[in-house]
Amino acid sequence: MGSLQDLSDKLGEFKNHIEDISKMVIPIIPDKNGMIDRQCPKSECESLFKIHREDWLKIVREEEVFCPFCKNNSEAKSYLTVEQNNEVISDLKKSIREFWNYTYSQTGQNISIKPREEFELNLKCVKCNCRYSVVDSAYFCPSCGNNNIEENAKKAVEKILSNTNNIEKIQETLETNLNKDEATVITKSIIKNSISEIIGTLQNYSELRYNSISSKTAPFNAFQNVEKSNKLWFTLFGTGYDDWLTKTELENLYKYTQKRHLIEHKAGIVDQKYITKTGDINYQEGERIIIKPNDVVCLGKIVIKLLNEISMLKKGRI
Repeated sequence: MGSLQDLSDKLGEFKNHIEDISKMVIPIIPDKNGMIDRQCPKSECESLFKIHREDWLKIVREEEVFCPFCKNNSEAKSYLTVEQNNEVISDLKKSIREFWNYTYSQTGQNISIKPREEFELNLKCVKCNCRYSVVDSAYFCPSCGNNNIEENAKKAVEKILSNTNNIEKIQETLETNLNKDEATVITKSIIKNSISEIIGTLQNYSELRYNSISSKTAPFNAFQNVEKSNKLWFTLFGTGYDDWLTKTELENLYKYTQKRHLIEHKAGIVDQKYITKTGDINYQEGERIIIKPNDVVCLGKIVIKLLNEISMLKKGRI
């Protein structure tokens, strides 16, 4: 048994080891595109995204990183993914045990976290040039928090359409880990939620563009409403949805915005108000709205057309 002095010396060495550990930089392996995995630390979000390793080291500030989805801002160190965090904690515990028992450890040398597969939606901030990638509609730059929806809205809708066109492949992939019923529930949810995501993208993009051009601020959520949207653009520029879309496209846009309202606020259950407003003879009151892939494709193409038209509007045009 060692003396009290031996124990004191060991505690001193242990303290120094802990201090050394706290200063260590543990490398995170990037994917093939040079992107490293990050995750929003806000419990209400926890969305996954990637950021280019070079930009994470050279552009991102340690004291503040923004989530591309919810714009939560927290310290850079809090953006480890759950897998990365668990791996680091496990390695640190092992290191502490090794050093206490053997006065030697290999902290950080045992960590090898494989990155997730590359995300397809790659974005670049127009303000600070930070490169990042996401799997859903996300617009805030992780580095500076700038809203990049003007540059990325069309990409976001195109990605939704790509997923929709590949929904059968997505179903097959899900069935490798889940049973057929579970996979079907997920793919149906993807299709249904796509309607809200596309209309939400149009709303956010239109509002940002309108507020950057007009001397007045757009009313709250006005661009989720076809009639209000059309009136706002026509009042400002003398042109609007009536000029940009065919009669059929305008009718379909109106119908899909009303379907989105039912999905969001009525659990998809049709009421008489929907039937009266849209003239949709395919449904009766009390039935449930069904969204199919071709509905998403139809809406997506209409919205991309609108995004292109709105992008060409400039202050002082009229």
